[in-house]
Amino acid sequence: MAVLLDRLAGRFAELEDELNALDAAAGDGDHGATILRGLRAAAAADADADPVAAFRTAAGGASGSLFAQVLSAVLAISSGEGPGPALGAAAKRIGVLGQAKPGDRTMLDALIPASKAPDLASAATAAADGAAATAGMAAKRGRARYVEGAGTGHVDAGARSVAEILAVLVESTTETGT
Repeated sequence: MAVLLDRLAGRFAELEDELNALDAAAGDGDHGATILRGLRAAAAADADADPVAAFRTAAGGASGSLFAQVLSAVLAISSGEGPGPALGAAAKRIGVLGQAKPGDRTMLDALIPASKAPDLASAATAAADGAAATAGMAAKRGRARYVEGAGTGHVDAGARSVAEILAVLVESTTETGT
């Protein structure tokens, strides 16, 4: 788990500016920094601490609560739980917390297709495809719904983050053989 968290923090350090730019097109421009802060806190959590709680606290706000669900699912998958049930449960909780549904141009547009995939590699691909599709959607939730064009023409930063998190999980499990 520690290796996975370190890899996630490393990947999001590389993506911080890109995710901030995506978020700036339709929000307040801090998505990359927020997720990175949460992932660094999760990675730094000691053995007795809950990395998901550390993430939620460090990331803060709505993003912290919503992405904590994704992180919890990813950690469950890395511990042997099937990707479909773990991602499906996260999507359900996020839908309730964020009052969002597929097509609202949110992280759910990546997460829900991933939850329906037959295996982890397919889930990562489905998430990437779902994230890319958000560029053609008008936002119905979050700050993006208030900007001109409701974010159309830009990939949703949250959906992109879900796709990247799953890509790192696939890379990690492939390299470790788990």
